[in-house]
Amino acid sequence: MNRILITLMAIGAAVSAEALTLQEARQLAVDNYPLVRDYDLIALTERYTLQNAAKAWLPQVEVGAQATWQTDVSAYPDVLKEMLSQRGMDDLKGMSPWQWKAQVDVHQVIWDGGRIKASQDVAKREAEEDRLSNEVELYRLRGHIDDIYFSLLLLSQQGEAIRSSIALLQANLDRVNSLVVNGAAMQSDADAIEAELLSTKQQLISVQSAMKAYRKILALYVGARADEELEEPTPVMLPSDNDSRMRPEQRLMSARQETLLARQSQVRKESMPQIGAFAQGYFGYPGMNFMESMMNRDSSFNAMLGVSVSWNIGSLYTRKNKLLSLQAAADRVDVSRRVFEFNTDVQATQYRTEIDRLREIFESDKAIVELRGRVRNASEAHLREGIVEPTDLLLRITDEKNALISANSHRIEYLKAIYQLQNTLNYE
Repeated sequence: MNRILITLMAIGAAVSAEALTLQEARQLAVDNYPLVRDYDLIALTERYTLQNAAKAWLPQVEVGAQATWQTDVSAYPDVLKEMLSQRGMDDLKGMSPWQWKAQVDVHQVIWDGGRIKASQDVAKREAEEDRLSNEVELYRLRGHIDDIYFSLLLLSQQGEAIRSSIALLQANLDRVNSLVVNGAAMQSDADAIEAELLSTKQQLISVQSAMKAYRKILALYVGARADEELEEPTPVMLPSDNDSRMRPEQRLMSARQETLLARQSQVRKESMPQIGAFAQGYFGYPGMNFMESMMNRDSSFNAMLGVSVSWNIGSLYTRKNKLLSLQAAADRVDVSRRVFEFNTDVQATQYRTEIDRLREIFESDKAIVELRGRVRNASEAHLREGIVEPTDLLLRITDEKNALISANSHRIEYLKAIYQLQNTLNYE
């Protein structure tokens, strides 16, 4: 009897040094999950994107070369050509139809209207959004680990209750077999107890098989430590309200809104004019001095420096619609937030109701198990005295086993509901 009560009430029972706690299982699952590596990839992507955006401030250099043949070129007017010929200048070939040049163009942004900074802000916001999206996925993983962990605890408690029942059945089977030998009981009485014993052992096999399957799944997440004993967690403090602001989904939605604001700023900056300085140099023929190139066809070096102003007026055509589209996306995020908060409130309320229900049930479980145990003890005493039938004793043992399984199940379900509420609100 004492062994049964200890099995029922040992919430804080000591476990071996190798016991796996719920928090350790959660952390191991996160550490082993392939998605964790994506954080490094997000950081690399963000760094490269920001570096590329910053390089827009560097001088933009373009190198090129071309060679052409033209059907028509600049030439001396006939009157001028005749006048020069009278002065002995007869070798006036004019511009050659064959022209070529090797060119270098350099452009330096002086003022871009904030376009580069806006693109960097968008890159930062998108990287943060990706990180928080991973946090949401890992948060869901934590809930999955909780389900596996508490399922294993529940199966373990059921196994303990079944083993206790097997021990009782075996002890009473030995007792009845002795009575059969002495002629105080019939063989059918012993057969009935043995059949119940075999049936109970089958139940244990089913529980052990289910535990083995859950252990294999847990091993995929936490590795070799899945084979360790599981430490039953203790009840934790419950949040006073259903505030879901600590959930990673809330932070993800806030990050999405910040990304949309950054994109709105980017759209506005893209419609601003740009000011830059440029330099152009080339070696070839003809040069910038056309008259010189018409008098001789020698290649020369030529250069030009200046300041440019450009304004893409076409970006103004779509600016309003782009901003309205981004605002509509932000409004949709607000709707998603309200839906999430509503659903979380409903779920948390359901868990609170379940916690209250299981707490009340669990308080009476101890008394039920004690009463079932006393009835079973009395039946065993009556059996020894030949007052009660073995089949009646079987019913008492089964009632006690079911009461113990129910009590253990209620306790584990109560703990699970507490941690589900904690997980639903991300309350530590």
